[in-house]
Amino acid sequence: MSVTESSIEVMGNCVGEGHFYLAEIPPYLDVTKIDKAPYKVELTEVSFSIVLDRFIEREGVLYDRLLSKWAIFQMADLADQLASHARHADEIWAYQHLSPITLTSKKGLGGLTANSFISDLSLLGISSATINVCITHFMHLTPKTGDIEHLYGGKTYYMDEEYLNNTLDKVLLEATKKRNISVAAIILIDPASRSVDTGIGELLQHPDYSEGTYTMPNMTTLESVNCYAAALDFLARRYCRSDNRYGRISHWIMHNEVDGGLSWTNMGVKPVTIFSDTYIKSMRMCYNIVRQYDEHAEVFASFSHSWTDISNVGWYTSKEIVDLLNTYSRVEGDFQWAMAYHSYAQSLFNPCTWLDPDATYSIMDTKYITFKNLEVLNKWALSKENKYKWAVKRSVWLSEAGVNSPTYSDEDFQKQAAGFAYAWKKINALEGIDGIQWHNWFDHPGDGACLGLRKYLDATYNGEAKPVWYVYQKANTEEEDEYFEQFLSVIGIPDWNIIEKF
Repeated sequence: MSVTESSIEVMGNCVGEGHFYLAEIPPYLDVTKIDKAPYKVELTEVSFSIVLDRFIEREGVLYDRLLSKWAIFQMADLADQLASHARHADEIWAYQHLSPITLTSKKGLGGLTANSFISDLSLLGISSATINVCITHFMHLTPKTGDIEHLYGGKTYYMDEEYLNNTLDKVLLEATKKRNISVAAIILIDPASRSVDTGIGELLQHPDYSEGTYTMPNMTTLESVNCYAAALDFLARRYCRSDNRYGRISHWIMHNEVDGGLSWTNMGVKPVTIFSDTYIKSMRMCYNIVRQYDEHAEVFASFSHSWTDISNVGWYTSKEIVDLLNTYSRVEGDFQWAMAYHSYAQSLFNPCTWLDPDATYSIMDTKYITFKNLEVLNKWALSKENKYKWAVKRSVWLSEAGVNSPTYSDEDFQKQAAGFAYAWKKINALEGIDGIQWHNWFDHPGDGACLGLRKYLDATYNGEAKPVWYVYQKANTEEEDEYFEQFLSVIGIPDWNIIEKF
């Protein structure tokens, strides 16, 4: 299936007895619950090639069929029967052709913010980074002074330009325009009660949201789908420009630690299949919109370090959602999704990650993937069955990962520094791992542990560099080997031959 500037072409084959039709499945419909498809074209030939208008008026919205998938149904008297897997667009027309940002090292930084230590991006040799982008912090249904208008689907939405300038543009320009750093946006949505515009919050909050920090986007109505798509379209238009006027977003991390959906991407208590189906809809929507502006952009799935272990009551495991992502890609058409993995130490409060007891070397049943057993994630990434179209390795970013210093004692600082040195030697040696975006830049009370490269950014500590900051700086330089030697005795190993073969 291909999408052009103004049309959709769907091609396929249909054999069997009876009457069949091609049905359009927009995101707000569930393909498994359709009795009579509202949008369909009868199939009269075994081989078909159907060209349709890309944009169509529906319920007061100029709907973009780029967002839809397509399936074959067999006509019946009472309820039509699904006769094929659904299929998404394989080829997406692009407005422009941006060059990719190539990583120059595996060193990255998580959670970029505008602050007085922005020079760290150069001092530490940062090549990649993440930035939180919470849609409900800047989007309005009714205009406020200084808002930017954004027309999408025949509807006008309003974006807080002052917020964008101060929170996103400023740091993205420092990272991308000045330093050519590849930045991934972490797309987040507050529940309605915490949204700056309650109307936007009510449209975007999933109807079954029950608790947790963020909500799964609501994609159950056309109005909500258009609102969510409008936000993604606005961000892609603004931050995927050839002139890099506002800074650039190169990749898109969809939500946060979805295996912990109850806490981090909430849509109520759901079977993992229902949750994953909704999550993949969100990933696909972002992917299809963004690839119009940047053909090299990848959409990352975000996971905690729990591979086969359920970390908390009501959570899923990372592996079961990853496996479902692979299955959907095979049957509904592959897309270039990637892995944003949070390979913390098994306990966020213990920097001695080399001792993690449940991080083993079995890709099938290790409970955790931490710095200790990154070889498991590397093996996953290099396996043919996990590659994009069976050939292209999916990017793997350790997009939120680090070890802590339990206190500010010299001993704990040394353990944190040793934990990074150990992690770095693995990361740099494993070709399946593309980089680490260390979390956090500064110690932060919200983390529950002192994970920062720097101390708290407050009046007491003023963001003072911790010993791990200097280790991070030496990594990937000519001074690395000599500087890292001091940590061998802390870890209790004679050398850095620590990669496990299995």
